[in-house]
Amino acid sequence: MRVLVSILAVGLLIALHELGHFAAARRMGMKVIRFSVGFFFPLAKWVSKKSGVAYQIGAVPLGGFVQIKGMNPFEEGAYEDADSYAAKPAWRRAIVIVAGPAANFLVAWFLFFCLYLVGHPEPVDKAGIGFTVEGGPAQTAGLEAGDEILSVNGQPLSTWKELVEQLQAHPGKEILLEVKRQESRRSIPITPRDDNGVGKIGIGQPTQRVSLAPHTAALASAVRCGQLAAGAVVGLVGWISGTMGEVTPVGPVGIVEMAAEALSTGFREFLALVAYLSVMLFLFNLFPLPALDGGRGMFLMFEVISRRRVNRKVDAAVNTVGFFLLIGLLLLITAKEVFGLF
Repeated sequence: MRVLVSILAVGLLIALHELGHFAAARRMGMKVIRFSVGFFFPLAKWVSKKSGVAYQIGAVPLGGFVQIKGMNPFEEGAYEDADSYAAKPAWRRAIVIVAGPAANFLVAWFLFFCLYLVGHPEPVDKAGIGFTVEGGPAQTAGLEAGDEILSVNGQPLSTWKELVEQLQAHPGKEILLEVKRQESRRSIPITPRDDNGVGKIGIGQPTQRVSLAPHTAALASAVRCGQLAAGAVVGLVGWISGTMGEVTPVGPVGIVEMAAEALSTGFREFLALVAYLSVMLFLFNLFPLPALDGGRGMFLMFEVISRRRVNRKVDAAVNTVGFFLLIGLLLLITAKEVFGLF
């Protein structure tokens, strides 16, 4: 059930992204031909008599798509018909392109806003356990949420970072934790599992619940989204420049696993992860890569600066090749994750 809920949540984030494009296209006077929630053959479909838009629900609930007239530059009437994407001024097309990522940012902001209102778990920088992952080494060894880790192999600890560093440094090797639980102390042996040379025992950082006033929550949510996006950019730059260690890409299987794991710890933690994923979708789609919103945005910038459109053959070729390259990369990552399950 956790996996199913996680799949639906991830699919909903992508569908909301497409809904942003859909709403903006309608607002900018463009004809929307089809809007689908889910992919592949439709389980249900209907056509709006008022707008003529064909709505459908696909068999695979991993996202969706919106088909806007004129997005394909070789479509009949793409540059001639007034209700076509390609026939609209650059600023209108830019609004449609930006609307998708903006929808993801707004979703993330709204989720964080709700969490801050009802009480959002904020990380506490101490060497302790906020939760244990079901079936992980920590739970198997008898560690519990609320435990304080005083030392690892006699090495005193005081911060969460120090605890993580000590655990990561001992993959597959038994270590001795000195644990304080309420007023008692005990020594617990544990062997961190070896995750590609990194020791992990399946624990989460301690948190404290903080409730904010509406106006403060609104600002804090925007700041939180900005921090997550900035952190991801810094990490990406570090990886490209070589100053950061090896990064393992995460595909659909990994994302669903993360979401299911978060859901097992609590619904608030699950919503916080969904908000984080929505920020990552916002950022990823703004990358200036072919077939992504950022790539189309670069074409629009070229058009505005040079005052001439990108050749339609170049437009179609770049976006088509980029689309298949992205799909190929996604399939490779997914295949690796699926094989990793076995």
